[in-house]
Amino acid sequence: MKRLLLCVVIIICVTFTGCQKVEREEKTTVTATVTEVQYRSAYVTPRVIYTGKSTITTTQVHPARHLVTITYEDLSETFNNSDLYEKVEEGQSIQMILYKGYDKDDKLIEEKLMLPE
Repeated sequence: MKRLLLCVVIIICVTFTGCQKVEREEKTTVTATVTEVQYRSAYVTPRVIYTGKSTITTTQVHPARHLVTITYEDLSETFNNSDLYEKVEEGQSIQMILYKGYDKDDKLIEEKLMLPE
C-alpha cells in the first residue's frame, strides 16, 4: 500500500512539474567564454552477458569525445563537438546564442546556450 501511494505521489509531482510549456522564446547573440577544452579518447570495455546457463563475452565501444565547456554569466554548457573543439582554445571569447523560454506568465522556465548556426 505504501508503495502504491508513493508511486501515485511521484506521478502527480512529475505531471505537475512537466506541465510548464514554453509560450514565448527569446534568442540573443552573446559573447561567452570557453572555460574548458577536453579530449577523451575512444575506449572499449568488455561485457559479459548471461543467458541462462551460458555466457557471451562482447565488447562495448565508447567513441572519442571532444568536450568544450562554454560559460556566460552563471550559465554553463558543455558541447561534444569536434569542429568546435578544433576551433577554440581555453579562455577564448566566442559568439553564442542565448536561448530563453518563458511560460504564459512570462516566467523564465528554460535557459541555455546554443551554438550559432
